[in-house]
Amino acid sequence: MKLKTLFYIALLIGLFGTVTNLIFISPLPSILALAVLPYLFFRHSVIVLPRFIYYLYLYFLYSLAGILIYYPQSLLRFGFYRYDGNFIISYLPLLLISFFSYNVAVDSLFKRFLIFATVINGIAFGLNLVLTKGMAITDWGNPETYFHGFFKSTNGAGGFISIVLSLNIVLFLQERKRKWVLLMLINFVFLVATTSRGSLLGLVAGFAFYFFDRTNRAYLIRLALFGIVAVQCAVLSYTYPLYIQYVRDADLSEAGVSTYISPLFGEVSTKSANIAIRAVETWPRAVDCFLHSPLIGTGFGSVNDTPLKYQGVPYVISLNDQPKKVFNDAHAHHSYLHLLGEQGLIGLGIFLLFWHALYRFLKKGRDSIVQKFLLVSFFNLSVMSFTEHRITSPSNALPLVIALCIYMLKRNFDTKHRNPVVSISSVESNS
Repeated sequence: MKLKTLFYIALLIGLFGTVTNLIFISPLPSILALAVLPYLFFRHSVIVLPRFIYYLYLYFLYSLAGILIYYPQSLLRFGFYRYDGNFIISYLPLLLISFFSYNVAVDSLFKRFLIFATVINGIAFGLNLVLTKGMAITDWGNPETYFHGFFKSTNGAGGFISIVLSLNIVLFLQERKRKWVLLMLINFVFLVATTSRGSLLGLVAGFAFYFFDRTNRAYLIRLALFGIVAVQCAVLSYTYPLYIQYVRDADLSEAGVSTYISPLFGEVSTKSANIAIRAVETWPRAVDCFLHSPLIGTGFGSVNDTPLKYQGVPYVISLNDQPKKVFNDAHAHHSYLHLLGEQGLIGLGIFLLFWHALYRFLKKGRDSIVQKFLLVSFFNLSVMSFTEHRITSPSNALPLVIALCIYMLKRNFDTKHRNPVVSISSVESNS
């Protein structure tokens, strides 16, 4: 079997495997990429990369340096790839894509994926109704009954369904068929049932930003992003002093968040407590890391190694010297703040160069169902990442990344057959 065929099969399995993170199916393309990438580099003496993949390679190298400096043993721990270093799983397939082309019927494939994902989520939703005796749709205040599909968390499920619903709406707008309306209603019920507000926000913003982009009103996108950042900065100006006073030096291992939630806010609902945790603990913790080491951050994987213990030149270059290293989902719950805290201005800057170059690549793509879906999903994920650390989360990022890989396989194939003298590794040199 040819390597390109093997990679395509891995992408197919990975795409349809994104319906769950309880079983590790979707990372298959990432595992294959890790196995064959060194071979491909030795095989090709000249490699010309799309601009966004060039920046992604740069970000991988910067991150690897950060891992080796902060805690090299991370690379040998499964938990690292599951949590702190999950960007490796989410984005590794893109490092491989420039080497291959494949003739894929992309529109038909993604229609099948939409139907498959809806059926699988429908099964999960039905099971949830049975197990909760119908309370999943009657008791919205009970977190025990929230719908999370075949995912570990409601936000993981919500982010995935938000991406699937983006594809659903794009298909309806393109074809105006009744079956897409029916699936839209079903998937919207699934999304609401997760109670993931960030996922709903991302879906609405994704289509709004797509509309602004297509109508040459990108200034409205910039204005909206500025508004989000301004509001969150205002929140942090109030909550960061609370973090310093009540949270930073506290041992949360026993009483947990009740150490500060109850004294500050009294008895609150689960959803309100989640907002308070972000505002008073996780966002300010990332800001604190950034302030202590603004250029390079406090170390890759350091934000959730608490209590924070800084070692170095204060407010210039410091690392988190906490000896107890943990791998869990206690991240900053905000992708951009998380990157800023762990990797500083340099790390966030490199990632944003990659992210903007990816936007330019998608914007220049040939108008098609999948191209529209990718652009909407790009905006969707960008906005969701202001509310959670979603931009590297496999449950949210892998559907976009694998879809992008399949889209690029077809694009590389079309380019190669329009100009047979062009090598596979240089088909996108200027994108």
